[in-house]
Amino acid sequence: MKKWGWLVQYGVTIALALGLGFLLSQVPLFHETIIGSAKLRASQCVRFLSYGGALFVLWRFGQRLAAELPALCPKMGFLGPVIMPLTTLIVVTASHPVCGQVLNPFLGKTGKGVYNWLFVIGIVSAALWLVLSWFMKSAPRLQAWEEETESSSKESSAMPIGAAHPRYMPPTREEPA
Repeated sequence: MKKWGWLVQYGVTIALALGLGFLLSQVPLFHETIIGSAKLRASQCVRFLSYGGALFVLWRFGQRLAAELPALCPKMGFLGPVIMPLTTLIVVTASHPVCGQVLNPFLGKTGKGVYNWLFVIGIVSAALWLVLSWFMKSAPRLQAWEEETESSSKESSAMPIGAAHPRYMPPTREEPA
């Protein structure tokens, strides 16, 4: 279980960032404090920093999981190539409202349109990366693993009853002298 301890570290960090960001943004002081003339509240900045930090930690978690999954769980190793595209898709999609918290007060109608289109392009690109990673890397790995598993099960089932398995060494009996 020790080799999976880093999962808890990332999970607790993300939960703390989200929880503290939500709680601090509810404090009246943060609601009342306005930054500049654009009507940007301190509570929006706190949510942006905490939610953005949680998304960054989630993205770093995806990097580590993609690197370590094949060694930690070889049967699931075929998922390694799609972890970063999936994580990126989630993070880019969730970043739109997070960044909007601090950018919307400064953007006009045209600026909001450009902002939205940048995220549309980013989300579609991440989705395309995910699909291509599955098709070109994960699916062939899964197929190779299934063929390997199938061939090893055929070898063991093709043996006649009572025949020794090549990996099995029967105990030797010593004859009395």
